[in-house]
Amino acid sequence: MPYKVKKQGDKYVVYKKDTGRRVGATAGNKEALRKYMAALHINAKESIMKLRNLLPEDEKQIAKNLTQAFNTGPEATVNFLNQNASDNDLKKVLQTPKNDGEENDDSTKLATLSGQAILFSPTQSEIDLMKSVSYPLGSAKTLIEAITTGPTAKGVVGDSGAKIIIDGHHRWSGAIAIGGDKAQIEGTDFELPGTNVAQKLAAAQILIVAKNQGGKVPAQGEEFDTNIIGKGTEAIVEMIMANINKQTDPDAPGPLLNDDMINDLVAIRFGARVVYDWCRIKPFPSETKNKGYKLRLAIAKKVAENLVKLPQPAKGSPERKFMPQFDPKATPAGPKVKDVSDEAASSTFNIAPPFINQQVKEASLSNYIHESIIRAIKGKK
Repeated sequence: MPYKVKKQGDKYVVYKKDTGRRVGATAGNKEALRKYMAALHINAKESIMKLRNLLPEDEKQIAKNLTQAFNTGPEATVNFLNQNASDNDLKKVLQTPKNDGEENDDSTKLATLSGQAILFSPTQSEIDLMKSVSYPLGSAKTLIEAITTGPTAKGVVGDSGAKIIIDGHHRWSGAIAIGGDKAQIEGTDFELPGTNVAQKLAAAQILIVAKNQGGKVPAQGEEFDTNIIGKGTEAIVEMIMANINKQTDPDAPGPLLNDDMINDLVAIRFGARVVYDWCRIKPFPSETKNKGYKLRLAIAKKVAENLVKLPQPAKGSPERKFMPQFDPKATPAGPKVKDVSDEAASSTFNIAPPFINQQVKEASLSNYIHESIIRAIKGKK
């Protein structure tokens, strides 16, 4: 029994046994004390049920585990979200940001993103050469246009404060492949919660799952052998030359440095002189042998010289399969940034710790029950 009783004058006074705190008093006869103590125990049981309904144990555990995953980074967060993809308690936690006791912890600031591409760091440890350069190197016209207009990676999602790319890495690297230091980016400035890159990426993954109403985390983690991160000029040149006339990007205008493209450039069609200037070579005399091979090699070297300038991944960057995918083509489909931006800005979802009300989580159960009992005895709701 958690209470002790003392006879004081003509009344019985009830105290909590563990704290010595006074609970209340009743008339100084045994029957009144029996009824009073029975009422205390009934109210105690009701209070426990109310507390459990307010914050079920499963939700507390979900919130605790999600916090640990968030603080660890995107890989741990993705694994946790996938393991609990059908858990209704997780869905409830993600859909109730106001229950965590914090006003601005889930706030995401959005603005227009623009700037020099080379000043932003990637947040994934793998970037595919073919997805980066297949489009501009798919036809003479696309390469000439990219060089002439100055390449701009559009639709990129980044964080201007942290100077990182969150989504759209291959558009970003593709612009740098052609434009080098002059390449630009345009898109959405997504300032996510978190004190470091790993936490920001974790918040993005949670946001995507919350928008999707649960389920598995969208991913595009197919493997490739043409990762350019950490590679030198010669290695990138070799990769390009080994993939001549191959097409891995269905949206590219043609295979990589394909025969028709090279024939157009060798014949100086479509204003192709800009390509030679870009490569810092002169058009080949008519009697030159292997002009196509030499031009391909010159283009490969120029692209490689630009790609080796790519900044190294920011600290905390995961493998690509753990990266946020604001992409309906991912598996399962991810939301587009524009479809989640209003909800992110208004803190519609619970995407960063605390995931539950810390005061409730840390409150003493006995104190909560005590206060409930006092209110019940006094007739207060």
